[in-house]
Amino acid sequence: MRSFSVEFNPDRDVTLHASLFDLPRADEDPGSLEYPRPAVIVCPGGAYRFLSQREADPVVVAFQRHGFHAFTLRYSVGEHAVFPNPAVDAARAVRWVRGHAEELGVDPNRIVILGFSAGGHVTALLGTYWHREELVEAERAEYEDLVARGVDANAGLLEHSSRPDAIVPCYAVFSLDWTPMKDGLQDMLKEDCIAAVTDQVPPAFVWTTGEDPVVPATQSLRFVNALSEAGVPFEYHHFARGPHGLGVADATSNADRSQLPENAGAWVDLCARWLRATLR
Repeated sequence: MRSFSVEFNPDRDVTLHASLFDLPRADEDPGSLEYPRPAVIVCPGGAYRFLSQREADPVVVAFQRHGFHAFTLRYSVGEHAVFPNPAVDAARAVRWVRGHAEELGVDPNRIVILGFSAGGHVTALLGTYWHREELVEAERAEYEDLVARGVDANAGLLEHSSRPDAIVPCYAVFSLDWTPMKDGLQDMLKEDCIAAVTDQVPPAFVWTTGEDPVVPATQSLRFVNALSEAGVPFEYHHFARGPHGLGVADATSNADRSQLPENAGAWVDLCARWLRATLR
């Protein structure tokens, strides 16, 4: 396995951590290992205030079990979590992985971005805004500034597409029209990803639970309804039981919970199989 981190924006502490399978050796049977592999970029939740550990490493391990290279994006949080910063961070991650696909062993046509709660909002932001000129111009300005200051990871990124090949918003926030604006979230979540859905959104795998007391299931229901109306392929799973912040919904990400819902943990296998079938 290979593991390393790439600094994207030191001003906002934005980094991308890679957890990769080794490249095939020259003496190995070329049919014995999958090469190149699909990649998943994980955006943990945390209400744009922090990045939840339960939605980081356990998710990376779960998708590695299914043969995916995995990356964890430490996107802009706290005072830096205002639009377009998190969307720029997500776009940059996809561009960087695609631009370095050969050396990473990544299939550039099978790059997925996946996020939980606020990280799901980041995921949906990129899925709905990736082609908008306002986002591309914000990227261009930031990359040029950072390259001029010696942050080499941002060089040449606009040569590569920021469109993910699929998005996976997990119990995600898509809009804040269901709750009073408070605690500064109006600045972080002012972009309505439901209203922004067009036929340019990549295929999506969406899941939530009916018992989530933090982000209502109607958020996901409204998003997939918008996808359906726009003709975007999607798969949707609404698990009856389960609290907010489940991560992979097993003990590795829920040591503080004595009981877990009976079905929600199936989402990882369902998602991985759907991605394999969709990203051909």
